[in-house]
Amino acid sequence: MFTVKTFSTTRKPLAQLCLALSFSGILACGTAQAETAPSSFDNPIIKYDTKDPTNEVGELIYTADPAALVLDDTLYLYSTHDEALPDGKDYRMYDYRLWTSKDLVTWQNKGAVFRYSDFPWARGDQKTGNAYAHHVIHRKDQSGKSKYYFYAAVEGGQTAGKFGFSIGVAVSDSPEGPFKDARGMPMILLEDTAKDKDHTWRNIDPAVFIDDDGKAYLYWGNQQLWWVELEADLVHLKGESYSLDAEGKMQNRDTSKVKIHAVDTLPNFEEGPYLSKHNGIYYLVYAAGFPESLAYATSSSATGPWKYQGIIMEPLPNTTTIHPAMFDFKGNTYLAYHSADLPGGGNYRRSVSLDRVYFNKDGTIKPIVRTSKK
Repeated sequence: MFTVKTFSTTRKPLAQLCLALSFSGILACGTAQAETAPSSFDNPIIKYDTKDPTNEVGELIYTADPAALVLDDTLYLYSTHDEALPDGKDYRMYDYRLWTSKDLVTWQNKGAVFRYSDFPWARGDQKTGNAYAHHVIHRKDQSGKSKYYFYAAVEGGQTAGKFGFSIGVAVSDSPEGPFKDARGMPMILLEDTAKDKDHTWRNIDPAVFIDDDGKAYLYWGNQQLWWVELEADLVHLKGESYSLDAEGKMQNRDTSKVKIHAVDTLPNFEEGPYLSKHNGIYYLVYAAGFPESLAYATSSSATGPWKYQGIIMEPLPNTTTIHPAMFDFKGNTYLAYHSADLPGGGNYRRSVSLDRVYFNKDGTIKPIVRTSKK
């Protein structure tokens, strides 16, 4: 605990002094909370499918692909949900879960807030729902009402019924849902990226970033990073034209005026891009190589060019994937990611973890130190 010297030369904890000064009308201190921010975590932070998923023992739950949304004093942490059997050899994912916290220590389980089948065009069966990584973002509409946008990669929705992954978007009036398909069709289809890559799972891992000037961008990709500017409604691509059917669903989509950018300057880019801004610097964290490590690049712009900065987390035991979400919360920066550290964990049974991010004076990121209370 930090201490400060008062006029009487006695020493009091900073939080106590701030409170006393605030009551006296001299000062309202805003730094005490940042000083007491957690620096180590009971990882994985999501362990049990109980009301308190960290501490209340119950049935184990496997989660992955965290996405962070900070609203006032609360972190909304969304995850995918691994349901593979212990000897499973493939992803088995049907729904998206929400976990909330006001201090990053105590968490609340909000349950499933979205399913792959909430996109009417998505495909799935008893083997797999293909509810892959996602991102959630908040913006007020023209009337000033808060809207929450859920971007997710799922299989289905392709032209002529082709097999392949699409990126869709759903919207809600609440961060806890329910979310409803906002377009009636995907945002990103195989045809949108066919000139760069040909594997059918290339359009995964969406992440949306809204810049200080209000412009919004969608980033995504496997073995290739793509980005595109969005319209102000966060539902359509910049320059996309279309008509609506009698039910308000999009049809006759035309992307001839849409500019999708391919980024080829990120070493070993595999997947999982996540863009954030800290102290005036744009950071693009991503999964690199295979098995995946976490790498990052920096820029003075949300659209690059990007300067590669190196690896901040090496591959983890028992899982070939890592998926990052880097965010600021109450004056500090954190990294959410998935490991395979729960009993029975593995490539298809992963677990969301959380650790602090520390910066060097030049803005580069120090290697992430993984923590646990075992």
